[in-house]
Amino acid sequence: MKLELNENNEIVSFLKYGGVEGINFMEFDGVIPDDFEKNFKPNFYMLKDESIIDNPNYVEPEPPVISPSEQDKINAQIMLNQAKQKEDQDKFNAQILLKLAGGMK
Repeated sequence: MKLELNENNEIVSFLKYGGVEGINFMEFDGVIPDDFEKNFKPNFYMLKDESIIDNPNYVEPEPPVISPSEQDKINAQIMLNQAKQKEDQDKFNAQILLKLAGGMK
């Protein structure tokens, strides 16, 4: 197995086979915890004294807060304006049809 470590010896990523250009992996031939692959998250495990251990300093990262971009807000406003215009046009068309049918005077 190949491990990518950060400056704190936390395991950032791993490979079972092959490599990735531009990333320095170290070869690891030691014992791998049974649940390593199942529970793996970047920085959750670390390499200490040639052993993979749970990182005692691991903190679950906060999920990023994603808000609409300015372009999303502009697009939403345009769509709202188009919906209002369509509603106004539909009302106008209905009034015309009623006049043509003799329903309004």
